[in-house]
Amino acid sequence: MIPDKNLFIVTSALKPNFGIFNDSDRFAQTIASLKSIRKQVPEAFILLADISVRPVPDLEREAIGGLCNLYLDLKDEPNTNYCAVNGLKSHGENCLLGAVLMNLKNNPQLSPIMKDVKRIFKFSARSELEDTFNTKEYDNLFGKFVFKKRIVSWNDPNTSLFITRMFSFCPSLIDTYLNTIQKNLNDLSNNLVPDTEHAHFRNIPEKYLVEFDKIHCWGWLAGNGQIEHY
Repeated sequence: MIPDKNLFIVTSALKPNFGIFNDSDRFAQTIASLKSIRKQVPEAFILLADISVRPVPDLEREAIGGLCNLYLDLKDEPNTNYCAVNGLKSHGENCLLGAVLMNLKNNPQLSPIMKDVKRIFKFSARSELEDTFNTKEYDNLFGKFVFKKRIVSWNDPNTSLFITRMFSFCPSLIDTYLNTIQKNLNDLSNNLVPDTEHAHFRNIPEKYLVEFDKIHCWGWLAGNGQIEHY
């Protein structure tokens, strides 16, 4: 059977120690994010991976669980928990994605999900897909990462960065991406890059890379709360 599902890994921190949004705003924004995916990609398998450092109320869990196929609570995963507790956003995002992908590869309860998946989308909670988003743009991109076209770094005009709010890759690249995550974490820990956006630009293999002018999503910026379209 030919894989025909799009997997959306929605990365979330509903109850963090840091950030400008309060808990109720984060919850409402996350609900809106999940609804936008379901509206634009009805067949999607939505996996919400959360690294809250404070308890998520049962009613919020139930509401979110009703909008996704799987709610994966990673608060007890040591690396993601350390990053969340200490406000290491870029490290945490990489550790979270690494933990999810390792679970999808090696956890016998989760690995069957992948047999139907044709493309994996990483999607940050508190983002929404625009009505112009169409998965057909990703057809025939086997063996490729897709990022929004690189933009010049705010830190160094001689380099660039990739927006990591949403990007995607073929399941055949899971091991390649896990290797990229290790390189990202090494660069971040050695202060070779200022954040995960620069790390992804530095470490995604060029031969597997496709860049889109527009990826048809928008979201709230963590630093100032403003909305940006991509």
